[in-house]
Amino acid sequence: MKTIKSLSFVFVLALLLSSCVVKSLYAFYTHDLLHFEPKLIGNWNDSENAHWKILPFKEVILKENQKTKPSELNKDELALYNTYKAGYVVYYEKDSTKTTFLAMPFKINNQLFLDFTPIEDRESEQNENNLYKMHLINSHSLAKLDIDANDQVIIKWLDEDKLKALLDEDRIKIKHEKVGFDQTILLTASSEELVKFIEKYISSGDVDKWKTDVEVKLKRNE
Repeated sequence: MKTIKSLSFVFVLALLLSSCVVKSLYAFYTHDLLHFEPKLIGNWNDSENAHWKILPFKEVILKENQKTKPSELNKDELALYNTYKAGYVVYYEKDSTKTTFLAMPFKINNQLFLDFTPIEDRESEQNENNLYKMHLINSHSLAKLDIDANDQVIIKWLDEDKLKALLDEDRIKIKHEKVGFDQTILLTASSEELVKFIEKYISSGDVDKWKTDVEVKLKRNE
């Protein structure tokens, strides 16, 4: 899989992720906040009959490069390994669509989050022409991650409509631009600034702050 060898990030939205999730030019985390959660590893199904296969990034990169330990990787591969070794590779499949994501787990104020970035793979390369790909940009999305007592995984993406309302009401200030035909909000704040934003957002008294149209509940597929 070229995915892990080159780690070329592209702005490809699966059916799951639409323009209603908040996107950022920079990661929503800093590396000191990374927090690997082993319970997320495995095969899952959601209520829309989509299949999720979640594997540790460090295992995938070793397998794809036919290595058994990090010291056998070349310089570039080892750099990727060290940068993303706390993350996951998420294979998402629904009907005839397949998409691969890098998901980086982190924790702020004891709350788990995932930073999602689509990863280019061979299948997407076959379905997209070069002119199309020239117009794609890197982006990150933020999702709140909860695992209940029954090990059910609940993932809620930060909703763009919610953020837009806060910006329009001047209740928050964060660097952003409106881009594209649909004037999608793209956060341009640094990762450090995004972490501060998340901290304030968590502590806010808004009971609906995590209400979203983009939520999935995963049940383990044994």
